[in-house]
Amino acid sequence: MNLDDWKNGGGYLKYGSHTVFYRDDGQGEVLICIHGFPTASWDWHRLWPKLTTRFRVIAPDMLGFGFSDKPNEDVYSIEYQTTLHETLLRCLEVKQAYILAQDYGDTITQELLARYEDRKKNNLPGFEIKGICFLNGGLFPEKHQPLLIQKLLMSPLGAIVSKLISETTFKKGFTAMFGPNTQPDKKEVNDYWQLLKYNNGTSAAHKIIRYLDERKKFRARW
Repeated sequence: MNLDDWKNGGGYLKYGSHTVFYRDDGQGEVLICIHGFPTASWDWHRLWPKLTTRFRVIAPDMLGFGFSDKPNEDVYSIEYQTTLHETLLRCLEVKQAYILAQDYGDTITQELLARYEDRKKNNLPGFEIKGICFLNGGLFPEKHQPLLIQKLLMSPLGAIVSKLISETTFKKGFTAMFGPNTQPDKKEVNDYWQLLKYNNGTSAAHKIIRYLDERKKFRARW
């Protein structure tokens, strides 16, 4: 499966005034796959054939990522992105689900879990979380060691840095997240670069990266 196939096989959700891309394939119990930063639902494409033989797998591109809208407004809080997932699941009539999340998606999942626990305590309706698998995420913000590009994006110069992100700087930062034996090939790196550029996505990076501060702010809740 290539990137065009991935896009052509997806659907779209209207979320507020914005459009969100998602994949919904397979049958059985529902598994929600929540991607990382600065990637997209394409994170899961290698696992997709096997996952969809057992589960109905749903994976959106969050706002600011992949084939979804990348607005200039401040719509990138964890709260807003979490509500996006709840809205999508409600529209798809999902009552219960497992969650597979990585990186940025772990933080979304922590808020989904906190809301689920709040609903249970107050006997409120909403979808049930049957199980969670966290991958490669900064669950404990005090242990997180941000990359240089992340530090620059979080700085007062973040808006300028976003505009200066090039294919070369992206490749350097992206490949640094992989181990020496699991480096992505050139095509994979190019796919993710194309996803980042789609809808002028680099311009939103300094707004999305604020989730690192939210991890500290809401540590007790998450």
